[in-house]
Amino acid sequence: MVAMRTRFTELIGCRLPFQLAVLGGVGTLELSRAVEQAGGLGMVPRLVRVPEPRSTALGKGFLIPYLPPLEEVVEDVRGLRVAEFFWGEPQAAIAAAAHSAGSLVSWQVGSAEEARAAEAAGCDLVVAQGVEAGGHVRGTQPLDELLAEVLSAVSVPVVAAGGIGSAERVAQLIAAGADAVRVGTRFLACPECDTHSDYVQALIAASAGDTVLTDHFDGDGQWPAPVRVLRLSLEGAIRARNRGTAAPSATAEAPLAMACYAGLSVEHVREVKPAVEVVRELMSLVG
Repeated sequence: MVAMRTRFTELIGCRLPFQLAVLGGVGTLELSRAVEQAGGLGMVPRLVRVPEPRSTALGKGFLIPYLPPLEEVVEDVRGLRVAEFFWGEPQAAIAAAAHSAGSLVSWQVGSAEEARAAEAAGCDLVVAQGVEAGGHVRGTQPLDELLAEVLSAVSVPVVAAGGIGSAERVAQLIAAGADAVRVGTRFLACPECDTHSDYVQALIAASAGDTVLTDHFDGDGQWPAPVRVLRLSLEGAIRARNRGTAAPSATAEAPLAMACYAGLSVEHVREVKPAVEVVRELMSLVG
């Protein structure tokens, strides 16, 4: 793949303006390294251990409601290029802790106001998440609208996220000013991801209209937050009385009664494909 220079690639030190979404519960080190080797920024969930030596374009994601003590955050991200935070008010103390470990700090936001707060807190970049996203959805606006507002609100690099599943969409967002794109759903059907096979087949069969934004998966009231999932998994979870937030990993029982996260880009998931090929496909019209 031909390298492309943007503020994101220069900041991160990678070849492509591309970031893997965190994919909590099913994301793996293997998947993250595959995206990194393809030229992008690989991301792992907080509970995935990254052995030494740590890679130069790899990051770890944290959900603020489950944030460990800051001293643990420091040790978790030491040697990683990026520490990313989501679903909580940007805080200077958190950014400073990650910076003390030598990591860049990213904050995923759902509004221009939150983006300004992230920059003020010391973040090095922000991720603007549109309502089209799968998983936990912070944004309430379409991505195109939100991206324009965030680009006008901050001076740091801005990554576009939410419903991105085709090369045409990637090219459109880069042309609109995004410094990079962040993609999750397309990677759920990669062999490097720890996704249950029934979940994968449901993704392949689905269209954008088969997703739904719901507050059902709230951990029995422990963390009420809207999520976008496959409609059939919501129906299955209601029948099974399951409100858990866990995505169905490869060893899960009754996977289609769990939170099968999926963004509107699910309509572009049509086969099991290695991560490097997904990156190559998505980046084929830019550079």
